[in-house]
Amino acid sequence: MSEERFSRVKMEGRFPRRALSTIDFGDVAGIGIPYLSHAPERVESAPVFRDLLHTVPNYPVDEFPRIWRERLESLGKPLHFFDHHDMHAYTGFVLSGYDEALVLTSDYGAYSCPVTAGAYHVRRGEITRLAGASMSEHVALAGLYTDVTALLGFSPCKHEGKITGLAAHGRPSRECREQVWELHRRIRSAEHNFYGWVGFFDEEIPPFYEPNRHLVQRYRAELPFSDADIARAAQDLLEEKLLAVAQWLEQTQGTALPLILSGGVFANVRVNLELARVGFSKVFVAPPMGDDGLSIGAAAAAAHQEAAASGASPAAAFPLSMALGTTPGEGTEVRLKELGIVFSRPDDPAGALAAHLAQGESVAVVRGRQEFGPRALGRRSILSSAADPVVNERLNASLQRTEFMPFAPVLRAERVDEVFDLSGIPSDVGDCLPFMTMCLPVRPRIRDTAPAVVHVDGTARPQAVSGGADPFLHRLLASYEERTGIPLLINTSFNIHDEPLVSDLDDALAAFFAAQLDVLYLDGGFVVELRDNAPLARMAKLLRRGSDGVAKQRHRALNLSFGRQMVDGAGRFTEWPDGDPDLPAP
Repeated sequence: MSEERFSRVKMEGRFPRRALSTIDFGDVAGIGIPYLSHAPERVESAPVFRDLLHTVPNYPVDEFPRIWRERLESLGKPLHFFDHHDMHAYTGFVLSGYDEALVLTSDYGAYSCPVTAGAYHVRRGEITRLAGASMSEHVALAGLYTDVTALLGFSPCKHEGKITGLAAHGRPSRECREQVWELHRRIRSAEHNFYGWVGFFDEEIPPFYEPNRHLVQRYRAELPFSDADIARAAQDLLEEKLLAVAQWLEQTQGTALPLILSGGVFANVRVNLELARVGFSKVFVAPPMGDDGLSIGAAAAAAHQEAAASGASPAAAFPLSMALGTTPGEGTEVRLKELGIVFSRPDDPAGALAAHLAQGESVAVVRGRQEFGPRALGRRSILSSAADPVVNERLNASLQRTEFMPFAPVLRAERVDEVFDLSGIPSDVGDCLPFMTMCLPVRPRIRDTAPAVVHVDGTARPQAVSGGADPFLHRLLASYEERTGIPLLINTSFNIHDEPLVSDLDDALAAFFAAQLDVLYLDGGFVVELRDNAPLARMAKLLRRGSDGVAKQRHRALNLSFGRQMVDGAGRFTEWPDGDPDLPAP
């Protein structure tokens, strides 16, 4: 589990003391670290990357921060250090269960890592880099998407997924693509930083990545295109460049081996679809593709390293499941009674929930071990009918979200071919489907029967559930289809905007009443209906009044003012535009 599930701070970046407190360190032989202990030698970018990326003059590879090492050493266990991108490759590999694979990695870069992207050949206990994009020579490809995220008014390194959704609404344009790519080059070579980390090593303040809003305004004004067209340009550029690397890999290594995608860039479900069209035998995306997933790769690499040193065979593959976190805990019935919450315990919970869903109600579920990684996969999810075309607007309003992509569908694995058209995808993508990591073309009839999960480009990003992997959710889907004839439901994460996924019982109750959802299902078969708890629902709504965003507006204005002072000179603490004849000079 990520630290954010314990601290309740979205994208928590402080040392994970709460998460580590749940571990019995008597069972721990060592700790795998997905960073090298010292800055490595610089590497040259491989030719395949050299022509795809902007150059950066003599950029340093920073050492692993001393304060991080001190905190890790305080745990009192042997530390095993590994290259960051090697571990992205290894995370995807051990989660795939394959014996041998090719891997593409790409992210924003990392401490003590000489590359920001790479192509690898991986076997158990053996990682070979075939090509890399040098941190010291070229701007990370991820930086393009991050720049555009900031340019369009969103938070970089946080809201890139919104750009992916918005891109489908834009028009392809060579002119826009060229201007976005050139502006990206200028941003990365400018005198003033476009954004930076705040509170990065602070134990009190969770770090965040903050753009210079004054520069955002300046640069955005230079692009005479709509937000959607700019997002489309960024998406087209990303796909074009990653396809070039995949095609190079195809030409030099062949397509017989599976292709694995790992690293934060591959949270982009649309890119993953395009790479699946290249024609490798299989394509698998690491379910926790970002840096949180590195914990799995580093732990596996350390274990395999220990086995090799002792002459033992490397350990078997990691279990292919993301249900790795804590359970909601004991005492649900006592807690519900203590809070005066009315509940029921139906004999057939899956059937009862399916009946609510068939009536158009939204059902939040909290059951079993929570999922690791960015996706809610039915254990900390909100389920709803996909037949209502306006359900996205209604749920987004309840959860205080702004999204350009519809919610994802969840369906039984045996219904995939009926719902999705896989005829244009030569790679086997079946191993991606349980984890919602790739969008797929939807068959025309589904656009009519389940419009709420189909994007404007005719795709959806599914989670396919087998009876063996999740019997409860599989039964619920079957029961819903029996009632409605529709083989899928909406599945979105159970959290309020800018809050982490709910973790325990109290998180679930707070989010349920705040969002005013219809039904809450809790581990142990407990069902809470909003209509049976009207006084509590009204109280929860009352307690959340008054949050008009003033603090956020003031923070934005302060950032803009400091940006003006930093770029234009001292004394610029006003919002007066330059050269306005109707305003006095600052």
